[in-house]
Amino acid sequence: MHREVKKNTELHLLIFFICLMAPLVLYYNRHVDDNRLVSWQWVFTHLSTGHLIIIMASALLVAWGASFVPVKKHKALVLFIVSFASASLFWGEPEVIVDGARYFTQAKQLKINGMDYFFREWGKDVFAWTDLPVVPFFYGLIFKLFGEQRFFVQLATTLCFSGTAVLTYQLGKILWNEDIGFYGGLLLLGIPYLYTQIPLMLVDVPTMFFLMLSMVLVANALARGGLWWAAGAGLSLFLVFGAKFSTWLLLSVMPIIFVCFFFKDPLRTTRRGVVVGLIAVVLCGAFFVYFRETMEEQIRFLVNYQKPGLTRWGESYASTFLFQVHPFITAGMLFSALVAAAKKDLKYLIICYLVLLLVFMQVKRIRYTLPVFPMFTLLASYGLQEIQNPRLVKHLVFSVAATSLAIALFCYLPFLQTLGVANLQAAGKYVDGIAAEKLEVVTVVGDNPVLNPAISVPNLDIYTKKQLAFRGRQASGKELEKAKTSPLRFTWEYPMPDYYMFEEGGDRQIDGLVIIADVPDFSQDPELAKKIAAFPLSKTFQKTSGVFQHQTYVTIYHK
Repeated sequence: MHREVKKNTELHLLIFFICLMAPLVLYYNRHVDDNRLVSWQWVFTHLSTGHLIIIMASALLVAWGASFVPVKKHKALVLFIVSFASASLFWGEPEVIVDGARYFTQAKQLKINGMDYFFREWGKDVFAWTDLPVVPFFYGLIFKLFGEQRFFVQLATTLCFSGTAVLTYQLGKILWNEDIGFYGGLLLLGIPYLYTQIPLMLVDVPTMFFLMLSMVLVANALARGGLWWAAGAGLSLFLVFGAKFSTWLLLSVMPIIFVCFFFKDPLRTTRRGVVVGLIAVVLCGAFFVYFRETMEEQIRFLVNYQKPGLTRWGESYASTFLFQVHPFITAGMLFSALVAAAKKDLKYLIICYLVLLLVFMQVKRIRYTLPVFPMFTLLASYGLQEIQNPRLVKHLVFSVAATSLAIALFCYLPFLQTLGVANLQAAGKYVDGIAAEKLEVVTVVGDNPVLNPAISVPNLDIYTKKQLAFRGRQASGKELEKAKTSPLRFTWEYPMPDYYMFEEGGDRQIDGLVIIADVPDFSQDPELAKKIAAFPLSKTFQKTSGVFQHQTYVTIYHK
C-alpha cells in the first residue's frame, strides 16, 4: 500500500513537471507561432521567464489540489459553472476584431427599425457582406429586450461557451460514457485562444454552440425518437445553416451520425432520420429561397474573394495545434486514433470526421476552425481514457485547463488591452462620464491607411450610450481598388448607417467632438481647427502595442 501511494505521488509529480515544462518549451520556440491575433511572439513582451514559471507553477498547484475534489454527481452543472466563471474573467477585453462592427450595426438596425425591417432589408440597407442573419438577429433581440449594452451580448456569448462545454459532455456521454464527455467538456478550457473570442461580438462562439447542439439533438432524435426531439434537431440544423457559410460543410457530419446509429435499429433510425431531415430541409430551403438573391451574390463573392484570400491569411498548423491549443490536447487527439483503430470503434468517426475534413480542406485560419474545437477535446479525452488511473487522468486534465487559462488571463488579455482598439473602449467610458449628449465623430486618414477609420464609429458606439453623429467622406476609387484583396476590404465598402448621419440643422445640437485617427499627430485643416476651438476641455487616448500596422488614436473635445 505504501509503495502504491509512493508510486502515485511520483506520477503526480511527473504530471506537474511535464505540464510546467510544456509552456516553457513553447515559450522558447515562440518564433514559430504565426497566429494573427495572439502570437506567442507578442503576448509575452511584458512577462519574463521567471514570472511565467511562477504563474504556471501556481496554476498547476491549484489544479493538483482541485483534482482531489470528487466530481461524481452534477457533472454538467460543474462544467457550466467552471466554464462560465473562467470565460467571464475576459469581459474586459476590447473588441479586437474589426468584424464586430458589422454585427453590432446589424443588431442595432434591428433594435431601431424592428424585425420586419431587418429581414426585409437584409443584404440591402442592412449591410450583410459575407454574413448570415441568425446570430446578428439574436444580438438584435438582446438589444431590443435588454438594452443596447455590450454586457448583455457578452453574457449571451459566455452562455454559449458554457453551453458548448455541457453539450460536449452530453455528446461524449451519448457516444461512450460520462468520463469521456466530462473531460472533453473540461478540456475546452485548455484552448487559450478560445478565451480571446468569447467576449467579442462575433458569430464564431454561437456557431460552435449551434453545431454542438445540432449533433447532440440529432443523436438523441435518432436514438430515442419522438416529435420533440425531431423538431429540436431540425431547428438546430437550421441554426447552423443560418449562422455562417463555412459551417455548411460541417453539416456533412450528420450522415455519419445517421450511419453509426443505423446499425442498431435500421428501420427506426431511418424513419427518425427522414423526419429530422425533412424538417431541416423545409426550414433551410425556405430561408434560402427568401434570401436567394443576396445569398447567391454572397456565395459568388466568397468563391472569388474569400477562398483565394484564405491562402494569404492563414496560420500554420504548428501555431494552432501547439500554441493556441494545448499540445497535450493535440497529443491526446493523435493517440486516440490508435485507440479507436484497436477497438474498431465506428462511433469515433463522428468526432474525428470534422477534424479530418478541415485538414483535408487545408483550412488554416483558426477562426474557421473554432466551431470544431469540441471535437478536438473529445478526441483527446477519448485517448486519455486509456490511462488506467482515473486520478492521474483527472490531474492531467485539470492541469491542462489551469495552465491554459493562466496563459490566456495573464498573457493574452494584458496584451490585447494594449492594442490601439482599446482606446475606443476607454474613450467610450470617458464619453459616458461627461455632460455631452451628442458628439460629432471625425476620422482622420494617414498616408497609407490599412483600413477605413470610419469603421471605428460603430466600434466606438459599442462602448457608449451617447449619440454619435458622423460626417465622413466616401472612399476613393484608388482606396477601393487597393483594398480588393485585403482581408479588411469590407471597411472601405461599409455604408455608414443613417442613424449616424447629420440631420439638417443638426450642428446646433452637437456638444462634443471625437477625432479618431490612425496617426498620433495629424494636421488640422481650418474647419477642423474651428470645431476644436469651440471646446475648452479635451482628453486623448493613444495606447498602442506597436505590433499591428493599423493604430487607433482617439481625442475627445467637450465643454
